Formats: sequence, structure tokens, C-alpha cells
Amino acid sequence: METITAQKSEKEKAVVQNRQFCTFWLSGRLFGVQILDVKEIHPEVAITPIFHAPREVKGYVNIRGQVYLILDLRPMLGFESKEIDRKSCLVIFKATVGESFGVLVDQIGDVVEISSDQIETGGIDGGGQEKMGGPGMVQSVCKLPQSLLVVLDARKFLGSIETKQ
Repeated sequence: METITAQKSEKEKAVVQNRQFCTFWLSGRLFGVQILDVKEIHPEVAITPIFHAPREVKGYVNIRGQVYLILDLRPMLGFESKEIDRKSCLVIFKATVGESFGVLVDQIGDVVEISSDQIETGGIDGGGQEKMGGPGMVQSVCKLPQSLLVVLDARKFLGSIETKQ
């Protein structure tokens, strides 16, 4: 009986968990955040600007009576800002991530499911973090058949704005 229990626990350890990510495009690159952090994707991008705000703060948007602060991920990740076009979308996050905020992205992608053994986390905090929003914003990378997915930690978005001021 003991050998069966030992074998079973080893098999349970070998089970690979799958994680889902909401993906989006910025400057021709594929990024993603954990799907559990996302409240909704909103195609309407009628943003009210906030004057004298940092360039990473795009403004406010009112969605069904709820006001959200909208951040522009492009300058946060070291890319040039661009004008909003018909492909632009808002990714709105749950309150557990940060209070009433979302991010502007160039184009929304798919929800992808990736096994945890495909996710690379080692060496992420190395060089190049300054160009990608500072330490901690890049959580991991995943090799997909058609591209490389850079997974961002949505909980770090608001904090990166506060530290730059």
C-alpha cells in the first residue's frame, strides 16, 4: 500500500498546470497579463485627458458610470506613444489588481493557455528591464509557435507611475 501512495504523489507532482493569459499587441510585439486579473476588454477609447499628468497617464474613461484611470503602456515599456486608432482597445483590470484602472493597447490578441513548463522566468530581472518598465514589470516570457509572449505583472503598473513622479 505504501508504494502505491508514493507513486501517486509523484504523479501528482508531475501534473503540469495550465495558465491563461489575455494577450495584446504593442509596437508589433505580443504582451500578456494573467486572465484572472482582467475585468473586461473595452473597444471604446473616448479618453478624457488629464492635463499636467505624467506621459504614462492617458486620462480617464467612463464605462457604464464607472470612471477608470487609463495608462498608456507604450511609454511605460519604452516605446513611443501613438495616436489612438480603430484597433486600439482598453484592458480594464479587476479591483484586486488596483483600484479602477486600465491600460491602452494597440490591438487586443487572443486568450492563450500555456502550460507552466513553457513559461520562462529565470533571468528576467537581468539587463533591459529599464526599457521594459523597470524591475518587476516583466514577469515571464513564453515561446509560442508564432511569436514570443512577454507576460507583464499588472499589479506593478500603477506602482511604476508613482515611482517615476
